[in-house]
Amino acid sequence: MSAFAGVDTSTLLVQAMKVREQNHRFIANNIVNVDTPHYNPVELDFQKTLRSMVEGRGGVALRTSRPQHFDFETHRLDFERLAFLSKNDYNKVDLDDQITKLSQNTGEYTTYARLLAKKFEMTKTMLQSLAR
Repeated sequence: MSAFAGVDTSTLLVQAMKVREQNHRFIANNIVNVDTPHYNPVELDFQKTLRSMVEGRGGVALRTSRPQHFDFETHRLDFERLAFLSKNDYNKVDLDDQITKLSQNTGEYTTYARLLAKKFEMTKTMLQSLAR
């Protein structure tokens, strides 16, 4: 049985989009620090983080600039640090790898947004047919 059984599809898609958005920030931060000596890139574990958010439990607390952005006080994220070395300055960011991950993450975010829009469109159509 899926860990997400019984979870409303819309809720799951919204939570998945939030995890993808946070992953985008992690990847962007890794790219920004590509030349920072001794920097270790951070990678988000999507499945684990999504499961934590849906179940409302543990992970790494995040700071937000404004409280209305996301409710990360109750939804925490799990991440891992990568353990490979690719440069002499002990910076472990592989720019090509990060760009690939950024592209993949953007595609998955877009897919979730389209699925959510389709679900709302279907709901709207159903309500309009009931109103006739």
